[in-house]
Amino acid sequence: MSRLRDTLADLIDERFRTAVLLGLASIPFTVALSWESAPTSFSAEAVVAAGLLAGLHYAGRSSENADVGLLEGLRYGKRPAVNRRAGVVVGAVGSAPAVGWAIGYMLERAWSLSGWLGAAAAALLPAVVPLLVALFALAGGVGAAVGDWLVTRVDRARDRARSRAEPDADGDVSGWWRWVIAYIVFAPAVLLYTFGVGPESGAAFALSVLALLVLVPFSLFVAVALFEDAVTLREVGRDRGPNYWAYVGAPLAAYAVVYLVATALASPNPSGDGVYGFVVALWISSAVYLSYRRRYVGTA
Repeated sequence: MSRLRDTLADLIDERFRTAVLLGLASIPFTVALSWESAPTSFSAEAVVAAGLLAGLHYAGRSSENADVGLLEGLRYGKRPAVNRRAGVVVGAVGSAPAVGWAIGYMLERAWSLSGWLGAAAAALLPAVVPLLVALFALAGGVGAAVGDWLVTRVDRARDRARSRAEPDADGDVSGWWRWVIAYIVFAPAVLLYTFGVGPESGAAFALSVLALLVLVPFSLFVAVALFEDAVTLREVGRDRGPNYWAYVGAPLAAYAVVYLVATALASPNPSGDGVYGFVVALWISSAVYLSYRRRYVGTA
């Protein structure tokens, strides 16, 4: 009960107003993503994404139990860090459509079933509702943990960039951009061969499958490389440091948008469609970044 009281207190805490708003913002997306499967199953992707934004927003905002995660809090009886609690708030608020669907479904079953089955359905309702809230709260907490981890990685990357180069260093201070150039060449070659040539059998088909299997993890690596290069340029004080969040965030946003559209259109594989959106958007982002780098840095 103490955990429930803590969560209820956080819901009305002024510090978590942004988390509440993020939870509310996730509700339409949860409804859209769960429309076909509810009330037997629900999508938590929107809550995880909102929790991630909460983790980014609340990262490092308080030193109170800053190193205590959700599991540590449960195990040792401590209150988790503020950013983790923000994720829990996001999930608790974002669980509203699932709770509403579940209540309606359980009441309908209790009314339609006869005898002990109807009584059992009614008796399960008080257990189902807190279980759904807890699962969504956990999803939001996981998203917040990822957001906090990303902020930590950014800080470490900036520290590495400062240690690698002098503020007014001449020449090429980062070699990460070479991987971005490789992606500019490799990605369209793979996509054109796979979907343009379209081999259907034999060694050519196996090669196209292998190329796609290489392209996906390579695109993730290149996103990291682009981020590292942009952070380095910004931290060593070049004329105009690139906005690394924009260059890396745009492909991630493309994945989310394509995934949502594919889900709305009942695509058989919305995650795969999202990956293709990410790959294409990363190629565009990489091309724009290299153009920027050549103009203001003189390499690439």
